[in-house]
Amino acid sequence: MKIAGILFLASIIQLSQPARDSLVKLVNNGYEEVIFAISPKTPENQKLIENIKKMVAEGSNYLFQATGNRLYYKSVKILIPNTWTANSTYSRPKRESYDKADIIIADPFTQGDFPYTLQYGGCGEPGKYIHLTPNFILNDRVLRLYGPRGRVLVHEWAHLRWGVFDEYNNDIPWYLSKKGKVEATR
Repeated sequence: MKIAGILFLASIIQLSQPARDSLVKLVNNGYEEVIFAISPKTPENQKLIENIKKMVAEGSNYLFQATGNRLYYKSVKILIPNTWTANSTYSRPKRESYDKADIIIADPFTQGDFPYTLQYGGCGEPGKYIHLTPNFILNDRVLRLYGPRGRVLVHEWAHLRWGVFDEYNNDIPWYLSKKGKVEATR
């Protein structure tokens, strides 16, 4: 019983701490060291890398517009799995790792290619990471469901960096405020 109590306490302490240390820095209004990590289980595909680059460029424009010309993505690194063929354009990671990535490209943990941000905390508390699937990055048919990839990236970035919750919820269209008042989800 004592060990179960200690494990429970340890898990509570762990959940109350930031989920991980991001390497992202905001320098002169530009986000640097944004890390994308491709799962080792993802088959090698150069189009995946090209589409990530396009998504970031598009997302940077959306982010710049959405923040009143204040913020943008300045530098992004893509971690390539060791399972992929060596390439002279790839360099070895220094401090970057899959478990510290801001955006993970991996097969879905749930059904479908739904982009999401893993968030443990409350509103205003940063998330752990953004999860995108290879199919979301590669298949243009998903654009009909989710919209432009760059826009989706910025939407999920708001969850990740600023702890913003979705402004819509069909299942629970309300929440309790800190004062215990019922408020509409917005």
